[in-house]
Amino acid sequence: MGSSQKMAASRQILQRTVKVAFVLVLVLTGMVLPVLDVGASASWRGEYFANMTFDGVPVIRNDAAVNFDWGLGAPAPGIGPDYFSVRWTSSQHFSAGTYTFFVTADDGVRLWINDQLVIDRWQTHVPGIHSASRYLSTGFHRLRVEYFEYTGQASIRLWWQQAATPPPADAWRGEYYNNTELNGTLALVRYDAHINFDWGHGAPAPGVNADHFSVRWTRNVHLPTSGHYTFYATVDDGVRVWVGNTLVIDRWYPQSRTTHTGTVYLAAGTYPVRVEYFEQTGTAVCIVTWAPTAPAPAPAPLEIIVDDRDPQFIWGGPASGWFGRNTGFRNHLYWTWNSRTQLTNWGKWFPYVPTPGQWEVQVYVASRYFGTKSATYRIHHAGTYHDRVVNQNIYYGQWVSLGTYYFAGGANEYVLLGDNTGEATGTRYVGFDAMKFIYRGAGPAPGPTPTPPPTPGCSITPVLGFGRVYNTHASVRNKIGCATEPEKGVWMAEEFFQGGSMYWRQDMERIYVLYRNGTWTSFPNTWTVGMPEFDPSIIAPPGYYQPIRGFGKVWREQGAVRNSLGWATTQERGFFGSVQPFTGGTMLWSNVRGVLVLYNDGRWARFE
Repeated sequence: MGSSQKMAASRQILQRTVKVAFVLVLVLTGMVLPVLDVGASASWRGEYFANMTFDGVPVIRNDAAVNFDWGLGAPAPGIGPDYFSVRWTSSQHFSAGTYTFFVTADDGVRLWINDQLVIDRWQTHVPGIHSASRYLSTGFHRLRVEYFEYTGQASIRLWWQQAATPPPADAWRGEYYNNTELNGTLALVRYDAHINFDWGHGAPAPGVNADHFSVRWTRNVHLPTSGHYTFYATVDDGVRVWVGNTLVIDRWYPQSRTTHTGTVYLAAGTYPVRVEYFEQTGTAVCIVTWAPTAPAPAPAPLEIIVDDRDPQFIWGGPASGWFGRNTGFRNHLYWTWNSRTQLTNWGKWFPYVPTPGQWEVQVYVASRYFGTKSATYRIHHAGTYHDRVVNQNIYYGQWVSLGTYYFAGGANEYVLLGDNTGEATGTRYVGFDAMKFIYRGAGPAPGPTPTPPPTPGCSITPVLGFGRVYNTHASVRNKIGCATEPEKGVWMAEEFFQGGSMYWRQDMERIYVLYRNGTWTSFPNTWTVGMPEFDPSIIAPPGYYQPIRGFGKVWREQGAVRNSLGWATTQERGFFGSVQPFTGGTMLWSNVRGVLVLYNDGRWARFE
């Protein structure tokens, strides 16, 4: 017997030994693998391929269950005992409830439920039990199993069981979605004893995203006495709290960790309470409590921190001019080189204050990468702004006050810092770290200040879809200003990604990148015919795409774009769209996405 034959024989003996031991452990522990009784009408369509990559024409047959132990034999006529793959599909009927699905396989296996990948063990391994739990509504659900066999023993088994333990009477029913809109297919249903979660950068549970997820909790709450009750919600990002039909807290927007309160009078009795929450990016926190309180409770002090990696911080300028370092507040900051007069790189911190009043603004100056002696912070608040110049070079790892100002609340209030410091270009670090906003009391609104003269009437009136958005939404009209040219049709392209989308307009050879956090940036289209359309060394995961041509060139060359967008979820498509420039931004129209409003401050909004 040759050495290769001896190695193959040894491997087969080892696999048989492991398999026998695996079955013995199951028997000794009382964990018997059930045989799924799918019934005659619930057969599986099996597609058997003579390779491990699902290529070519398969052998097709109907299997009563996914429950096979082929040993060293072949699974079907025309298919060898090694190097084969199988895809099973079936539509199974379930009663409403939470089900745990189990698979054991030698070698690789994947399981999809309603086209969502829930078990992924796509590698060679000896048999082991893998499981995933999902809530399924009453009705038929699509199941898909993919399996490959490398060499040696071949086996696979799938089964499931329904959870039978009733939830506690005072538990919250939590419905978890893998989007921020609380719609579509449920990713998870479970019962939570309390809404007291600080997930950090992690996911709430297996199968739920770490970012871009939402939760709806419901339960009945008994209040023993009549009186005023205050509800508290500490969140990062958005939250809404209903008691009965009364919306007590409504803070449905991205934000750093902030505590909100709402007080309502309630007679003694039992009330349905509903909490809705969404997480965009970064850290995820949701803590909800309540307590009886006096009719007019004093407002609790509020503090908002916007860090350099929070969604409320945006930056602009060439990505190649930005540098991240693991130091500073929460062990991260950004810095760039200064310029003398030309504004090239800039950052904005948006607090979205929940309470109008006097807010002290503080900036965190780290001990490194803060070197300019004239960092000009412009504080936009309540329709006006103030500039404060800080010598970043004299502070070391501390908060520095920029003053106290009246903030009215809303998306037009922020702190801006640019790289144009007046010093010789490229001689100073300009650091960007955290910004803190501290509520100092209601206080008076600012007194009368000189206001600019009203904008003269616009000479060009937007029409059709642009006109509908412009005339219906005063916030858009006030922010984007007057149209500078009439609307025109142009050839465009668009592509959607995990973290946003890309748009190209032919007339300007410009590519716009729209991120899911509500910010955007743009780049010139430098791809030309004859250049490589894609990078063959970059392999997208199954179900995703590497962008090509101009989109692909920006995606590959701009690291910040690639990290924020992730993989493409669709292929690029061309269409005939519309564009119109304004003094404060640009409007684009897509026959799929509707009207997109791109403001000059780096924010964008969508209207159907």
